[in-house]
Parts: sequence; C-alpha cells; structure tokens
Amino acid sequence: MQRHYDRIQELDAEVLAISTDDLSGAETIAQQVGIDFPVLYTSKDNSVPKAYNVFDLFGDGLASASVFIINKNGEIAYENIGSNYRHQVSANTVIANLP
Repeated sequence: MQRHYDRIQELDAEVLAISTDDLSGAETIAQQVGIDFPVLYTSKDNSVPKAYNVFDLFGDGLASASVFIINKNGEIAYENIGSNYRHQVSANTVIANLP
C-alpha cells in the first residue's frame, strides 16, 4: 500500500492499518519499512477485528489480514477477508474498488 499511498490519497481516500500486536517492536518495524499511513494498535483489545468478523478465523487468536473500504456514509463498500495467514490484497485492487 505504501508505494501507492499518494495515489490513494489523491482519490480522496485514506489507508488505516489496524494491528492486534502490541507496540513492542511493531512501531519500529513500521518506521524501518517507511510506512507513512497511520497504523493503529489495539494490543489486547480485539473488539475491532471482532466487530468486522475477522478475529480468530483460523483458531490462532489473531485477526485475519483483511481489507475493508468504508465509504463516506460509513458503509462497507468493499471487503476482502484473508483466507490464510499469507493473505495480501494489492494496492491496485484497492484503488479499483474505491467508491
């Protein structure tokens, strides 16, 4: 997403990453790889992934890697829920599905 972040913003959209990891090390990794978009850390609060029905899908106690596009009315306009721990959605797919 980072390589296409400027383009996403040009389309009047924002990227927010949500991680259930704690801050120990995760923030450093984000800085090392140069992520400019906001990364939100829920740490031990799994309410956000649970609200989107992406928590513990594989019995691992983790949030599944997923993408949600929320429109300006607060509705889910696009969703892609991870099918395994390696799940990735390309930035081009995200851009193509922006409302």
